[in-house]
Amino acid sequence: MVDKLKIGIIGLGRISSLHLPAYKPENGLDAELVAICDSNKKRIKKLAQEYNVENTYTDYEELLRDPNIDAVEILTPHHLHLPMVLKAAQAKKHISLQKVPAMSLSEMDQMIDATKKHGVKFRVFENFRFYPPYQKAMELINQGTIGKTIRVDYQMWSGLKSLSQWDVPLKSWAWRISEKGNYKSPTLFDDGYHKHSVISQFLNQPIKSVIVWQGEKRIMGTVKWDLPSSMIYICKNKANFATWNTSLHDFIPMHSQYYGCDEYVSIFGEKGAIYIPGCTGSWFKDCGDHAPGQAGIHWQDEKGHRYKDTEIDTDWQTSFINCSREFINAIHEDRQPEVNPQEARYILQIGLAGIRSVRNNFQEINLKDIKDKP
Repeated sequence: MVDKLKIGIIGLGRISSLHLPAYKPENGLDAELVAICDSNKKRIKKLAQEYNVENTYTDYEELLRDPNIDAVEILTPHHLHLPMVLKAAQAKKHISLQKVPAMSLSEMDQMIDATKKHGVKFRVFENFRFYPPYQKAMELINQGTIGKTIRVDYQMWSGLKSLSQWDVPLKSWAWRISEKGNYKSPTLFDDGYHKHSVISQFLNQPIKSVIVWQGEKRIMGTVKWDLPSSMIYICKNKANFATWNTSLHDFIPMHSQYYGCDEYVSIFGEKGAIYIPGCTGSWFKDCGDHAPGQAGIHWQDEKGHRYKDTEIDTDWQTSFINCSREFINAIHEDRQPEVNPQEARYILQIGLAGIRSVRNNFQEINLKDIKDKP
């Protein structure tokens, strides 16, 4: 019988409500949550009771000194990651780090070097890659069902108000719209890390350069949001590319159990195509025969035969559970968990190039020209 790993979580903001459930007994992870840390004592008390956690901290360094903890999940804002990862590595804790991993390539390199030096597992938590329809899409791509990918179109819509969604106070976004915390880019840099990650995976070939166009949306007439925007990902062969288009609306007629947004992905190959309606939200859940399709995954092969799996799990929460399971299993199996540090660095480089494109009048930016910051 393998001993269960002892896990500590650092940072109990909104996103932790999607990480914590993975450690419920019914999800069967070979791990148990034994410690939590946050500066908000009220939130610590509430979650400690809910998840039956005895060890609570307001100082993450105290948590790291606990010899019983094997691994940590770090869920804090991006600009706080570097010292936490360095100290966690020094404390010999395996590390799962929420995206975006770092504010610069040099920060990322310091983390990679430290985790190698101290011999701990290090990965960036990328739940979108573990969303069941996206996993099925990669299975089809790897099987050659649609041939080599030549184009990916990723559409995303967000609403300040939807038919149903989380109530997320604007003040909770404060660091995301700051220069220090997020390059004033809650969409392109923060959420964009997910999109850069899955798009690069679906393309299944290196991205050479990016171009970003960005408009402007002001919330309550004052807060500037980095939407609408359109990003083009260009491969060495310019016939192969991807797009990510996203917009923010005052109201959008959709349901979501989580953030007020949803996505639609089209993947075109040399021999077929894949369509994935939905992800974060539930907009496509009850489409039935109505366009643009029912939630799940749909595909067409080279003979024109159409297939679908609309019984597949489409709850966005499942992607978090699957991603946590990957981390735990990789530690038990003594292998590198996904997303590995070098690929995480590459995804970060894509995001930094996107920021530079916006700041240089929407010019095409080669990834190789991003040496550190945008």
